[in-house]
Amino acid sequence: MKKLASYLFFFLCCGLARSELKTVRRCLRENVIVFPEQSTKNYVQLHANETMDFPGITVCLRFYTDESSRSQILFSLATPAEVNDFAISRSHANQYRLQVHGASVGFNGLPFKLTKWNSVCATWNSVRGVAQVFVDEVPSVQKAVAVKNPFKGDSKIVLGQSQKSYAGEDFNQDLAFTGFITDVHVYKEVLTPLLIKNFMEAKIKFKLGDYISWRKLKHTVAGSAAVEPRQFVTFYTNREEK
Repeated sequence: MKKLASYLFFFLCCGLARSELKTVRRCLRENVIVFPEQSTKNYVQLHANETMDFPGITVCLRFYTDESSRSQILFSLATPAEVNDFAISRSHANQYRLQVHGASVGFNGLPFKLTKWNSVCATWNSVRGVAQVFVDEVPSVQKAVAVKNPFKGDSKIVLGQSQKSYAGEDFNQDLAFTGFITDVHVYKEVLTPLLIKNFMEAKIKFKLGDYISWRKLKHTVAGSAAVEPRQFVTFYTNREEK
């Protein structure tokens, strides 16, 4: 009887915990996702309406953090075939790193502002196998990375955590992000430099993501991560504010 009661209590608690993870769709314009602590419990999963079948990719987002002494993951896209199909991170060595189809490449010399907004776009083209990162309108060099395969299949997209497997919530705590993330857009192509510039400037009506759009986002929030209104801070550059 005691064992039965214990099992019932366990399943009830698990059921309540799972019921708290609600998937919703809404426009998150003027909102940010807050990651208040370095923990594998906190993440946001983004849900696409279609499977991937495109030759190139662009991921754009903005992030804000006070952490500079360790590496942090910003964006992670996994598939059943490859857990690191496309991922963006910033290292403690002030380097931005991309993972494409399991291969990794670093980009040096790009801007990073502590406790200010940083706008990032990362691209990869399967025809040439070339990746590039843009940060606050500063372009990196282009670097060859990964096999020249297009993106195909189902995706699992997570913000703020480095995925260790496609199934389940298995993350690397050392890379957990703390701070704010906003304006996440995923495109089924490599955007032109002009379209990337429009995203960076933010004041101009930029192109919204056609695979994932912040303005019509289906997402699940877990742990102490939360969606909140953007506070009185700006991601515009000093030049634009004058």
